[in-house]
Amino acid sequence: MRTYVRQFALNLDSHFEQIVSTPVNNAGPAAYQRSVEAISATPDALDDFDAAYSRLFDELCVLCRALGAWDEAEDVAQEALLYGRAHLRDLRDERNLRPWLRRIAARGAAKARRRRLPSLDGTEPSYVPVDPEMRLDCSAAVARLPERERLAIALVYGLGYGQEEAAQVLGIARGTVAASLWKARQKLARELAPATAPATATAKELER
Repeated sequence: MRTYVRQFALNLDSHFEQIVSTPVNNAGPAAYQRSVEAISATPDALDDFDAAYSRLFDELCVLCRALGAWDEAEDVAQEALLYGRAHLRDLRDERNLRPWLRRIAARGAAKARRRRLPSLDGTEPSYVPVDPEMRLDCSAAVARLPERERLAIALVYGLGYGQEEAAQVLGIARGTVAASLWKARQKLARELAPATAPATATAKELER
C-alpha cells in the first residue's frame, strides 16, 4: 500500500504541475479597483490587501481549478477577493487572511462545480493523470470518490496542503481530513488492485 501511495502521489504531482502552470488571464485588477472604490476599512489593511492582490488571485485560481471550478476559476477567485476586501473588518487576525480567503474561494468553487454537473453526463472530471506504464486510470478512480474524499486528495496530494490547511479550506476538523484520506486510499487501492499487483495479490494486501 505504501508503494502504491507513493506512486499515486507522484502521479498527482506531475499532473498538478499543469494546473499550477496554467496561465492566468488576470484581467481583474482594473475591474477590482472599480468595484472596491466605495468600500471603506482601515487604510493600512486595505493597502496591504491591495498590494497582495495579484499573488492572492493567482493562488486562489489554482485552488479553484483543483476543487473543480476549472474554467470559472478566475471568476470565483475574483469574487472571493472582492468579498474578502468588502468584509475585511470582519477579520480579527490578519494572519488568518489566506485561510479565510481560501474558505471563501472553496465555497465558490463548490457552487461552480455544482453548476457544471448537469452538463457532464454523470462523469465528474478529475485532474489526475493516467499512467500508461502502470496502466492506472487514476483520474476515473478519483472521480468516483465521494466529494469530501476527492477534495481531500486534491488538496493534500495535489496542491501539497498540510492536513490542517486542507481542513481550514474545507471547513472541517483535521481528523476528518485524515479519515477522508485514509478512506480514499483504501478505496483506490481496492479499485486499482488489478493494475498495481501481481495476479496472486489481493486488494487487502495492497491496503497494508
